[in-house]
Amino acid sequence: MIKIFGKDYITVAERLKLANGDLLSVNTEVLFQEPVVVKATIVIKNANREKVFTGISAANPTKMIEKSSPYEVAETSAVGRALGFAGYGIVDGIATADEMTKSGISQETVRELKNGKCIKCNAPAGKPHASGCVE
Repeated sequence: MIKIFGKDYITVAERLKLANGDLLSVNTEVLFQEPVVVKATIVIKNANREKVFTGISAANPTKMIEKSSPYEVAETSAVGRALGFAGYGIVDGIATADEMTKSGISQETVRELKNGKCIKCNAPAGKPHASGCVE
């Protein structure tokens, strides 16, 4: 679990682990290529019934990782969102830690926006951190 802006987020990998025994299938398809938009459809076995959930994600070509691997990034996010809609790994919202990270939020930004203080040691933004704080 990763804390961002005071909220907890789970990675797509963790959501996949949570769904492992219930996950019957994962299918992804590219909806658009400019920009890259991917739709994920998952089928979950729940109480002897199959339930279908979808998630959609777009790659942002202005971000380096998304520019070099737009299909992979959008696909991972779409799968994570579909799993979230199915109820896996929901803590404080549908977004995954992967999505929050790809949004370009740096730890410096997190420190400055979390009430103007470091989320680990509570030091004011731009000031030295407490002894032992690695932020």
